[in-house]
Amino acid sequence: MALKTRRTMTLSHIKIMMGAIGAVILSVALSACGTAPATTGEHKRDTAVEMSSKVQALQKQLQERDKRIEELESQLEALKVIDQDHEKQRKPLRTPTTIEPVP
Repeated sequence: MALKTRRTMTLSHIKIMMGAIGAVILSVALSACGTAPATTGEHKRDTAVEMSSKVQALQKQLQERDKRIEELESQLEALKVIDQDHEKQRKPLRTPTTIEPVP
């Protein structure tokens, strides 16, 4: 009989604990819903200013990148010209040789 009473108490304790845990989870979830920060006009302006400065910084990076690409393309073209000149100079150095048959 003591075993039955102990088992009943254990089950009732488990039910109470589960109810308490559920209540805590529910209260945390509901309290989180009410803590969203209010957005004010000043906060929106600050965000707009930050976004504007980020956009300007990105635009500057793009301009610098485009300028660097133009410089590299110019250097590449100069190297191509140098390579072509080098190839033209090498071709006349090669004189045609005739192979005489060995008797």
